[in-house]
Amino acid sequence: MIFIDDTAYKEFKQLLDDANVKSYSVRIAIDRVGCRGPIFGVYIDEPDENDEVEVVKDITFICERSIIKDYGGFIFVSSEENDGMGVGMKPVVTPATGCDGCSGCH
Repeated sequence: MIFIDDTAYKEFKQLLDDANVKSYSVRIAIDRVGCRGPIFGVYIDEPDENDEVEVVKDITFICERSIIKDYGGFIFVSSEENDGMGVGMKPVVTPATGCDGCSGCH
């Protein structure tokens, strides 16, 4: 479900530490859907019966089974891999955007 190398892991954990989170239990969820498809967010949460859970070192990643089924899991990339824009996350299966020339896609 989660693909993260050591560099991306360290950057993501540092992001959590800088935010002074009380738990390393992180939910990945759809934040909103835009012209280019879903935008995923992360927040501190606890799992429930509809979730898949994967522990990577100190961090527990949580995601609804339906999201894993649709997107195949998530790849975390380091700032260097993300063109210097900080640690990033993308789905394993890239959704179709439905962006056929809409004005919001540039």
